[in-house]
Amino acid sequence: MPPEVQALRAPWPSLCPDVTGLTEELECDFRFGQRVSKTELGYVMGGTLKGGSSSVWYPATQEQYHAYRRWQRREGVVEARDDAALESLQDLLARHDVELSTRRGRRAALRSPQPSEGPPFGGFGPIYRDMAAILAQLPAEHLARPTLERIHLGGWGPDAAKASAYQDGAVLMYDFACRGARRTFLGLFLHELGHAHEAALDEAARDVLHRAYEVLLEEDAFFGVEFLLDAETRRIYQRFVFNEFLAETYLVYTACGGRMRDGIAAWPPRARAAWDQVYALFRDSFAGVEYE
Repeated sequence: MPPEVQALRAPWPSLCPDVTGLTEELECDFRFGQRVSKTELGYVMGGTLKGGSSSVWYPATQEQYHAYRRWQRREGVVEARDDAALESLQDLLARHDVELSTRRGRRAALRSPQPSEGPPFGGFGPIYRDMAAILAQLPAEHLARPTLERIHLGGWGPDAAKASAYQDGAVLMYDFACRGARRTFLGLFLHELGHAHEAALDEAARDVLHRAYEVLLEEDAFFGVEFLLDAETRRIYQRFVFNEFLAETYLVYTACGGRMRDGIAAWPPRARAAWDQVYALFRDSFAGVEYE
């Protein structure tokens, strides 16, 4: 996986010591999708509420604006056009009949995509490159199955999930994910691909995984990866919904393979045996592919 994805295996280091004007409070806000904009009436800070269509803005200062811009260049997703990245992504998706869409337009993945994609596809250049780099490292079978038919960027969702979602064969990356921290986008993208993966598992595989999951619940033996939320919150998050555990395990398997294997070896015997079953089944579902 790309180095930016591999970075998910380590805690999210603070940039406050290195970015002028960045405080712990501002860093937390920026990493959770808040931004500072310059308007005719002055500076304002805010953004969508948990990724939803409603937003709240309040007065900000010039210093906060410059701190945001400095942070954005280091950790944010900066809107930019990148025709080569779009072409690479579309070519990859086209080989597996996966559609790409945005909040302003839809386009079937073309086998010979045109660089001049027009405004609807113009602003997601860095994201196109990140997605192509991730998808290129997955087994081709993961892109070719009916549970992954479309990838959508931008907009908001009608459901409770406002940062990202998986629904009816579509990976949905909402504005919250596309305009926040790059690390958050990468984590969410792999998590939602994990839902496409778990939706493709047959009943026998799900039964094996669910039996192991019940043991892991009793042992409280889950991995936590820090993005959007802290590692402990993401670890607890898996305790409540089996499907979320499977999606998060897909993320851990791909982004943190070496750490996952080391962690499994360190669990007490009962938890280790359950994780050995989970890992072996995931490895088989990846056609034997393992990640660093």
